[in-house]
Amino acid sequence: MKHAITWLTFAGKEKLSTQGNLFDAIQSFERRVVVDNHIDWFGLSGKPENSKTAFILGTTADRESSPLRLLLEDLSGKPKVRKNVFMFGMKSPAHEDILAGRLAPLLVISRLDEYATAILDMDGLRKFDQPGGEKSKWDSSRSINDEKQKVLDLLGMKNVGEIAQLAETQLLDEKLRVSIEQQKGKCFKRFWESNDVARLAYCRLLLWRHHVSRKTRKEFEKQINLNVFGDFHLIQNALFFNSCFVSNDEAVRKMGEFCKMGKIEMS
Repeated sequence: MKHAITWLTFAGKEKLSTQGNLFDAIQSFERRVVVDNHIDWFGLSGKPENSKTAFILGTTADRESSPLRLLLEDLSGKPKVRKNVFMFGMKSPAHEDILAGRLAPLLVISRLDEYATAILDMDGLRKFDQPGGEKSKWDSSRSINDEKQKVLDLLGMKNVGEIAQLAETQLLDEKLRVSIEQQKGKCFKRFWESNDVARLAYCRLLLWRHHVSRKTRKEFEKQINLNVFGDFHLIQNALFFNSCFVSNDEAVRKMGEFCKMGKIEMS
């Protein structure tokens, strides 16, 4: 296969690569950035001054982009090609994998090369994006509810509305801060460890006495909000790759500050 793809376990072990290990390729760049969905990553990645920067489109871009095909092609259908742009996500076992006994999901990194759209079912992806298509039926509510419960367990609360009733949050916030300090060093190339630290940062965000935190708590309380953990996932991806991030979102920036991560301004 000419298209560059790498499959990894959640512990960062390479299972298969078609054109070399892309995790290692990303690490070889002078700079690495996970980009938020509202950032013009395609324009920025094409600038000569950013040729030595790896742009990572993580789960935030994957889940929040609409239509999804615009990650891979422009409005006219012309393929987007950037050798310094990588997509990061997860692959659940297909039917043939299950039959062969390969039951564990894998992490997937792919390069936005000239072969990316050639091997994908772009017509199927366009149909997926259409109103009433499969995207509208994409139900992730169970995993979202599971994550919400983990957040509440960390906070020791039954609902986030209890935060507003607290006389002070300093002791709990300090406990979370120390946990981040202790665990951050274990995040590199470790998916679940980086997820745990991002969750701690998200909890600190909920406690923060600021309008951004109030907005985050309202989003958390909504019964239907498929992108409630989008900022959380961006920070998790950046921790996994030991990268900086590019975002204009105040919540993302605050969580990055909690994790002592670098943010990069690009225009």
